[in-house]
Amino acid sequence: MKRTMLLLTALLLLLALGCGGNAQDDSNAVYIDPNAVRGGEYGALYFEADGVRFGIYDEAEPVLSALSQETGTFTRESCAFDTADVFHLYPSFEIMTNEIDGVVRITAIRLTSDMIKTPQGLYIGITEADAKTAYPALSDADWNLEDGTALLSVTVADGVVTGIVYTPSITEE
Repeated sequence: MKRTMLLLTALLLLLALGCGGNAQDDSNAVYIDPNAVRGGEYGALYFEADGVRFGIYDEAEPVLSALSQETGTFTRESCAFDTADVFHLYPSFEIMTNEIDGVVRITAIRLTSDMIKTPQGLYIGITEADAKTAYPALSDADWNLEDGTALLSVTVADGVVTGIVYTPSITEE
């Protein structure tokens, strides 16, 4: 469990900070299994916006074309994937995509404001007590819940949810 948390923390830091150099040459890079494509099966961990349900490793093009109000994009070198990270910005969330085996896939979803809720009933600014009521399984899992392919990580500070991110899960071998 500690190894999983350390790997998750490292991946999230790399995603947040970017990296210098080529990820292929970085022996500390975390590579995600591109064969773990869920094919529309989400379990408890998916996101929904504009009536579109999507999750980690979904093909990006159908999702991005169905969503409205994209406010911009930016690209940076990836520390976790062999291709560049492309961020698609929306008023209350962002989607990160990467090309995996020739297909552009969703590799992270991050909420950026309190204007949108997850299908699980969470949002930025919800109290920890209300978040536990809304999604008890997540609080029971120390705010990091995996479903085999996706990981939902919630940051709680001073009794309030301050961060919500869906990323690929990292399992121990």
